Amino acid sequence: MISSLMRAGERLAGQRDPRLSQGLRLAVLEGLLSAAPYLLLYWLLASLFDNTLQGWSLIWLALGMLACLVARIVVGALGTPLIFTGAYAMMANARLRLVDHLQKLPLGWFATAHSGEISAQVTSDLAMVEHLWSHFLGVFALSLAELTFILLLLFWLEPLLACTVLVTLPLAALAIYVAIRKTLLHADPMLAASNRTQAALQEYIQGIAVIRSFGRFGSALKRLNRALDEQHRAMVSIELKPAAWVALFGLVIEAGFILMVLLGCNLLLNGQMSIQHLMIFTVLAWPLYRKAIDLGFSILLLRFGHRALSRTEQLLDQQPMPEPAQPRSPEHFHIDLKEVCFSYAGREAPVIEGLSCHLAAGTLTALVGPSGAGKSTLAQLVARLWDIDSGQLQIGGIEARDIGSDHLQKHISMVFQDVTLFSGTVLDNLLVGKPDASEQEVIHAARLAHAHTFIEALPDGYATRIGEGGGWLSGGERQRLSIARALLKNSPILLLDEATSSVDPSSEAAIQRGLDALVRDRTVLVIAHRLHNIQHADQILVMDRGRIVEQGRHDELLAQQGLYARLWNRQSQARNWHLHT
Repeated sequence: MISSLMRAGERLAGQRDPRLSQGLRLAVLEGLLSAAPYLLLYWLLASLFDNTLQGWSLIWLALGMLACLVARIVVGALGTPLIFTGAYAMMANARLRLVDHLQKLPLGWFATAHSGEISAQVTSDLAMVEHLWSHFLGVFALSLAELTFILLLLFWLEPLLACTVLVTLPLAALAIYVAIRKTLLHADPMLAASNRTQAALQEYIQGIAVIRSFGRFGSALKRLNRALDEQHRAMVSIELKPAAWVALFGLVIEAGFILMVLLGCNLLLNGQMSIQHLMIFTVLAWPLYRKAIDLGFSILLLRFGHRALSRTEQLLDQQPMPEPAQPRSPEHFHIDLKEVCFSYAGREAPVIEGLSCHLAAGTLTALVGPSGAGKSTLAQLVARLWDIDSGQLQIGGIEARDIGSDHLQKHISMVFQDVTLFSGTVLDNLLVGKPDASEQEVIHAARLAHAHTFIEALPDGYATRIGEGGGWLSGGERQRLSIARALLKNSPILLLDEATSSVDPSSEAAIQRGLDALVRDRTVLVIAHRLHNIQHADQILVMDRGRIVEQGRHDELLAQQGLYARLWNRQSQARNWHLHT
């Protein structure tokens, strides 16, 4: 059993920590040292009943027991820290390996998975495994060694009476087996319910400001309460369903001891055993049954931990993006898409269908179209956050798959619609784009993104902490920090997905001037609903239903009187109405 647990942990962590193996070997030795005094106790009782106990013999027996006790304490003091540190190290490696694996998965997998539940699997589930390993692996090894030693001692003393111990073991094993099966049957629902509760609680806390502003505490609490109720039912089930079999296991173990005493009394009455021998055997047999109970519960808990480990291991079964054995690095940064098709998993209708276009290096290409046309998806395909289903995606004449994700991300800066900032200072978040950037580079990027002024107005300037997810900043401020971070990275390819959607018109104009300065020697793809900002783009691609339906410069597209012209006229009318009201 221990070997299967270790193999499962090794698969998840990538390697076995030698300290854990060393600690388990010491736990076995500790179990033998715990059982050794019973052999000395036998000699002591036998000498007492035979009236052969001498003063020096008593001293030597006492010294022997003391030596076993001291040795056990020393071995335990050496082995327990090894088990704890080994278990913690393996689970830490497992978390790191899982995080590394998660960042290689395609974005589509995260679209169908709940981030809170994934977080719970990586943290809470592994924390539980960590606890069970550190606290019960050693108990299992120690109990098994001690039980085996005592059982062999009993067979050496009285084989016939020792056989009664084995009579009840099959029934006890059956009881604990059924208890384990029933526990594992409800393990997945319980673990899943716990993960959903953690995700619901995380969502509730993160959205507390919105909930309060709209007075939606009732509906928000309803989902959280539903998750808590589900977890409560799952935990009650996993406790109650195997309870009868766990009780039967303990009862059978206790019954085995009673059966042994009854048989011993029968042997005594028939003159086949002395009262002294029966008393010695009974004293030595009692710890055996207590250790059998400890062993049974250790097996139950460790099997539950094994199931939690297997659930987490399923994350590693998710296939990452295919990567080339020898990544190639592009020397030029024009982008070509040829007959590209793409659809989301589980959806029949393609989001991108037969799309072809060319983005020349050092030019700004604007991507426009109605909502749901596939603009954001196209930008994500260029960044290889998804893999195309068919067609070709080339950067600098090299297939994106041959470049590799890590190499590709070094050449691309991105600004998404949903800004992701991290808990820390303004400077910490900006340096994500370029960790070794100088102060002058940071300020220059912030100025281009029209962020320097509001940053300087913060209590501690660039050293101001912005809260979890940048929650202490406005939407426009978060967006400008995201843009500054991308500009600081200074990559040859720049993808801006609704980059100015959360800023006011004056800030948008300032940002646009900064972006214009970056176009030189860079390939820029910008998605914007405000068409007046992209009038001077080198190329405008008009998308509708996953296809490019129009392509050209601003004046050319207006002259075509197509979709772009209709979008332009609609926005112009809206702007004029706004100016006159």
